[in-house]
Amino acid sequence: MRIDTAFALGDLVHERRIALGWSQDRLATTMGVSRAWVNRFEAGKGTAQLRLVLDALQALGIVLEASEHEPGQGAPSTGGRIDD
Repeated sequence: MRIDTAFALGDLVHERRIALGWSQDRLATTMGVSRAWVNRFEAGKGTAQLRLVLDALQALGIVLEASEHEPGQGAPSTGGRIDD
């Protein structure tokens, strides 16, 4: 899956959380954040701290992969993915 917006990343986290049968409260408790933070992140709010975003991905077993490409050339179709 290619992630290129905060909304797309939040949607991925939401879908994975639901697939695991986790509530927003459970993810928040696991991460040590408020349920409101999880809600804002899943809604694609662009104010999430990177450390907390990475904590959420780790808590849900989502692996982040990145690849390099020349600026202005567009990302390769297999790069910049976030897969679970």
